[in-house]
Amino acid sequence: MSIYRHVLCLAGLLAAGAAQAQVNLGELLDLGGGKMAAAEVLALGETRLRSQRADADADLTLRADGTVVGRVDNKQGYGTSEALGRWRVDAGGQRCIEVALPAFRMDIRNCSYLFRLGRDIFFAPSDADPEVAVVQYVR
Repeated sequence: MSIYRHVLCLAGLLAAGAAQAQVNLGELLDLGGGKMAAAEVLALGETRLRSQRADADADLTLRADGTVVGRVDNKQGYGTSEALGRWRVDAGGQRCIEVALPAFRMDIRNCSYLFRLGRDIFFAPSDADPEVAVVQYVR
């Protein structure tokens, strides 16, 4: 399996960090969940995203100034890469993260919408498709 396939698995990290699968978007909305507005997403401030998977571990920090820093450790023998990038939130509340992994010669881009149910935060790639899976952010 190529390094590209292993590192592409990290795209999910950018959506959720240390997370666990949950209900789909339609079920989340039926439970009373609501999409977070752009101002709410920005108000989260610095956010740390961590992922431990069979092929790689990643630790990223989304800083309040819009930068992303961190590292990715590949467990398949491809080493470690620094992760550098930027993140932004558009007017519709969609958060997009762009990260370069120079040691792997890769750039990853991922966008997601954030939803809140009580004190819990969830990520989804769509704010309109009720069938998309949502992932809960674990603090």
